[in-house]
Amino acid sequence: MSLLFRALCVTCLLAVATITVAGSASTQVQKALAAIEQGAEASHTDALLVMRGDEVLFESYASGVPEPIELMSVTKSVVALAIGALLSDGKLASLDMPVADFYPEWRQGRKSAITVRMLMDHSSGIQNVPRPSEEIYSAPDVIKLALAAELSHDPGAHWAYNNKAVNLLAGIILKASGMPMDSYIQQRLFAPLSITQDGWYKDAAGNPHAMAGLSLTARDIAKIGHLVLARGQFRAKSLIGPGYIDAMLAHSTLTPDVGLLWWRRPGGVHFRVDKESIAMLEGVNADPHMIDKLRPLQGRSFASQLDLYAVLAERLGAGWGEQWNRELIEPHGIGPWRPFHPEKKPVDTYEANGSFGQYLVIIPKASLVAVRQIKASPDTERDSEYQDFTSRIQALAVAFAEAEKAP
Repeated sequence: MSLLFRALCVTCLLAVATITVAGSASTQVQKALAAIEQGAEASHTDALLVMRGDEVLFESYASGVPEPIELMSVTKSVVALAIGALLSDGKLASLDMPVADFYPEWRQGRKSAITVRMLMDHSSGIQNVPRPSEEIYSAPDVIKLALAAELSHDPGAHWAYNNKAVNLLAGIILKASGMPMDSYIQQRLFAPLSITQDGWYKDAAGNPHAMAGLSLTARDIAKIGHLVLARGQFRAKSLIGPGYIDAMLAHSTLTPDVGLLWWRRPGGVHFRVDKESIAMLEGVNADPHMIDKLRPLQGRSFASQLDLYAVLAERLGAGWGEQWNRELIEPHGIGPWRPFHPEKKPVDTYEANGSFGQYLVIIPKASLVAVRQIKASPDTERDSEYQDFTSRIQALAVAFAEAEKAP
């Protein structure tokens, strides 16, 4: 049975809204929605919600009821909003405050140069083990773990995704607000949004993790998306200053792909495959059988991520994402875009994402907010990640734009 027929209507809103555009334009919108549903079905999605403004375009829950699901690293993007609330309240002077202002043990040496901003744009230089299970989850106190870490790079000099550094934000929020991070976020942000959190993972010392650990329903995540879409406003009340939202989504100093604990996505991307693409894969000794299957693609171009991923699935099989992760991402940091000369359009999409394919996608120009969740566990297959979810939401935005142009 498809997700559509298992959909649950919440607060008397239709699972699939009637699209109020005419003729073939409406058909394109419906096709885009159908593609989103098909991708959700294929990737074993547990919760899917797509909204345009206040209108629900699609809403579905695999279990038949909305339920809180752990957000994984989408939690980071919620924590970024808490930092904005501290700034708006005057409890944090600046993003460029030294972390040493909160933790005096860092006042000496290179760590004295680390700022709050660097924790948020992954440029602190703090030593980090990529897999949290290897070091962070076993730590009795993640704040002390981060404070004691050595530096792998000079502060501000290098971008590297860093769970350990992000966890320090929980301590900063505690010191700046006088409340544990989860309590501050509940009181300052969630209560005005009518969100009730369903728990937050904490270490043995009682520190809520900032890197992950928050559980919310799809509807509640969408409220966070609408708060960002409205530049910090909710029901005509400013919860966070609009200037901070702009800064949070602006590109960081080291890469245009990230803001402050949010990802920035181009409105589209074009790919081409050539000898250099194959040479990159050969240069890291990727599986020769995998390379041989991709070799015939030389000379071909792809107009979108959706097109590229469809061909990768055709050549490598439905589990190509898991294979790519094992062969290229984990050992070499080579994602599925890098070998294929991506040419990006300007950024128009903002994304919070987490392991196994937790997503909150916001496209301001189309007033779209979309949420995808899956109940993740160590046994969850990598082909459940719904890697092209954002691209399918972008295709919906394009369909609406075309519909608005139609006579």
